[in-house]
Amino acid sequence: MLAGLLFAAEGPRKLTLENASSFWSFKPVQPAPVPAVKNSGWPISTVDRFILVKLEEQQLKPVADADPRVLIRRLHLDLTGLPPTATGVEAFVEASASPSSRSAAIASLVDQLLASPHFGERWGRHWLDLARYAESNGKDRNMTWHHAWRYRDWVIGAFNRDLPFDQFIRDQIAGDLIPASGAERDARLVATGFLALGAKAFEERKRELFRMDVIDEQIDVIGRAILGLSVACARCHDHKFDPVPTRDYYALAGILRSTEPLYGRGPMGIKCLHDSELQPIGPEAAALGPKAAAHDKELATSIQQRNDGRSGRYRVVRNLADAKAQLKKPGAATAKLEGEIVKMEEVIKDWDAKLKVIEATVINLETNYPPQPALAMAAREAAKPEDVRIHIRGTIENLGDMVPRGLPQAIQVPGLAAIPIGASGRRQLADWLAHPANPLTARVAVNRVWLHLFGRGLVTTPDDFGLNGTRPSHPELLDHLAAQFVADGWSTKKLIRSLVLSRVYQLGSTVDAANQERDPDNVFLWRRRPRALEAEALHDAMLAVSGQLDPQPRPGSLVAELPLFTAHELFPFKPQLVETQMVHRHRAVYLPVVRGVLPEVLKLFDFAEPSSVLGTRDETVVPAQASFLLNSPWVLAHARQLAVAVLAGASADEVEPLDRLFRRALSRPPTPAERERFLAYLTRPEIPLAKTPTPATGEAVRLEKWTSLAQVVLASTEFRFSF
Repeated sequence: MLAGLLFAAEGPRKLTLENASSFWSFKPVQPAPVPAVKNSGWPISTVDRFILVKLEEQQLKPVADADPRVLIRRLHLDLTGLPPTATGVEAFVEASASPSSRSAAIASLVDQLLASPHFGERWGRHWLDLARYAESNGKDRNMTWHHAWRYRDWVIGAFNRDLPFDQFIRDQIAGDLIPASGAERDARLVATGFLALGAKAFEERKRELFRMDVIDEQIDVIGRAILGLSVACARCHDHKFDPVPTRDYYALAGILRSTEPLYGRGPMGIKCLHDSELQPIGPEAAALGPKAAAHDKELATSIQQRNDGRSGRYRVVRNLADAKAQLKKPGAATAKLEGEIVKMEEVIKDWDAKLKVIEATVINLETNYPPQPALAMAAREAAKPEDVRIHIRGTIENLGDMVPRGLPQAIQVPGLAAIPIGASGRRQLADWLAHPANPLTARVAVNRVWLHLFGRGLVTTPDDFGLNGTRPSHPELLDHLAAQFVADGWSTKKLIRSLVLSRVYQLGSTVDAANQERDPDNVFLWRRRPRALEAEALHDAMLAVSGQLDPQPRPGSLVAELPLFTAHELFPFKPQLVETQMVHRHRAVYLPVVRGVLPEVLKLFDFAEPSSVLGTRDETVVPAQASFLLNSPWVLAHARQLAVAVLAGASADEVEPLDRLFRRALSRPPTPAERERFLAYLTRPEIPLAKTPTPATGEAVRLEKWTSLAQVVLASTEFRFSF
């Protein structure tokens, strides 16, 4: 029995700079020869040969290929996150009717899906999980970020145009330092928002601690998302397991300390201890940016002066009331109190005069904005680069040796330029991360793509390729794919195409008892592992099959249309997010991602925690999900729209709309047993969803019954899973 075989190997108990090169993930990528297999008629790609040789070694046999209806739904959901249309399914089934035409039909469909603008919406969201994308700060002051959406849209666009992954990394780390002009320059500035998106403790009163916490968060996302290493563990001491000494951590910290993240200011009138600017972009950025920034700063200052003045006046008014109350008490020092009352009344008059002037200034600034440029979260070089001292035990009070800005020593790549004296070193960091000789970057990226297509990575700890991570189940295949990825110009689309055109991807999900006994976790990929749809795919599928989906990108940010708020105002804010979800007809990737307050459909169905780097989402099946599908007004509304769609133009015969319902939602016709059971349900006299007295017309009764039937289908396992 192979359960629990996660390929642990004997080796060092700790990786050091001296022995790191002997560990599998730090070795140079070495593509292995394509293996010979016994069943030479089964593979249709090189990938299949690497899979089959392991299956044969373990005495496992792959199950039969997936039915065309299952396969087209799988491909649509994996590549675009949307279900296929009923007409598209039938066309594909017809085109792949024979073994000779099946491969051509699949290849044609895959090319069509990769070229779809929905591809970027699906695969860009995978990267946003790693980039801890959100449109609010979270933590102690949860201020909204109205310009984060530009980074989201840049990521979606980068996947759609198949931006080479090495350039994708360089742009996010140092896009502002790479020569470009016009729209390309703006895009690279937006890409650096990757460094600004992390949650920040804005109430932290120690500015130095705030700076180092921001840097730590940046090191963590770079290490885990790109390298698959927990580099941030070396903040307080040498890494306990991986070859990252504390000196390397502070060498990176110097690079990021010499970088200024641009994330914006707190809500006007709410004092934020760690405000930042935003990055002007667009053709008028240079002309409009400085004046707009100065105006915002002046307005924020004036509002703060007004609020401070109101607070000062209120304190005097309160003291005045106390003094007048004391004056009425027997034995009070009347003369003294009367003198104090006169003084306080004069102070109040003085405050009133000052506040009148300040209020006029605020109104003038609020009603006379200068022309505004487009703005983005971003990063830029600090005014003065600086190295960082080692913080002993990670504290800001206990400092050790100064560490020059530099790169981790465990991975040496040839030809990198030295960090110039007057530069942060981000350009060199970006080049180091994206260098073909860096053994981690390509391996980690390829493993993530495999994970999203097969539901399990070749390395099952996608964010940890260090000593505590699991060893690859198919190490030769991982290196073959990593080498091919680089040789193909770091093309994500070419990599995905090569994987989905493999036979192992196209397997069915049936269970073979003998295989299940030997390999219950399907480590060796003898079948397709059924997978629950992610929250976004479930959301989008409901909109699509009910005919309510607006397939166009949702421009801008929904949070910009919602009130600014702080952490204390989160709970009253929830109904607005619920309402936003109810009326939102675009894809879920455009829903607001507010830390601490997510739309219900995202929160319940295992959406990525937006404050963390997350390579693998949880997959849960819990009662709250079933309750949502059965009771949510949002689900019921889409069930009703689906019922309206399948009944449109149908005769009184219920067979035709039932066939439409199944083909539309499940990509197949109903089985005879399902047809009999569902038709019997429709003959029942009850009105299952009626909230009011019995509707007067037969058509209304019919619609209620069909709505309940549609809801059953939308809540079904078959709709919620990809097989």
